[in-house]
Amino acid sequence: MKKLFFTLALVLSVMVLSAQFTVTESDTGNTVTNGATYEVFGDGSAAYGELVIEFRVTAFEPVRMVGEKIENNVVPGTSNYICFGQCLSPSVYVTPPVMLYENQGEMFSMHYVADDYMTVLNQEQSMTYHIYDANVPGSPFVINVIFKYTYDGTEDYDSAEVFSNAYPMPACDVVNFDYNFASSVDAEVAIYNMMGQEVLRNELNGMSGKASINVSDLADGIYFYSLIVNGKTEKSSKLIIRK
Repeated sequence: MKKLFFTLALVLSVMVLSAQFTVTESDTGNTVTNGATYEVFGDGSAAYGELVIEFRVTAFEPVRMVGEKIENNVVPGTSNYICFGQCLSPSVYVTPPVMLYENQGEMFSMHYVADDYMTVLNQEQSMTYHIYDANVPGSPFVINVIFKYTYDGTEDYDSAEVFSNAYPMPACDVVNFDYNFASSVDAEVAIYNMMGQEVLRNELNGMSGKASINVSDLADGIYFYSLIVNGKTEKSSKLIIRK
């Protein structure tokens, strides 16, 4: 009986120690459930292109918080780190002793950043973070976060900065197009005669570049060209060929 009482007392003491701080969402104030999963999406257009999620930890007594990150999968060309007041990139970050109050608390955040977010679009990186008091290392508070750079697909293909008009005009042997897409797409330029019959089609390689299409075999006259993106015609205009 004494042994059982001691075991129960030990379990209760660990529970009390592990529950001496709470975690809430910084923007809503909602309590975070241990083991909860959050998804953070963004297009990289914010300052520094970082994806950030913030939380607040509160306690009734001084605690020495530990933040440990576990990379479940890694997207090449990206980095991540956790911040308690200041941001450091190692896998484990231990704060100095901090007095945390129930109505004030300490902010901490998880950050994810890509060298070039356009190269890692739609690639998920899953992270697990352990938050715990250094005095109770065996009872971590677990937060799972999925980071992902996304693109909404909205692009102004009529903009000359995205897809230029044909040049030179009129064309002689070669017609050129400059393009600079914001995401990886399947894009082609098709040329049609006045009867609407396709006479040439050229694939655009990469997200940006210059397409030079040989039209020397086409007779002089008026034609039309179309930009086709992912199987959909996005832009059409007139093309004149004169040798």
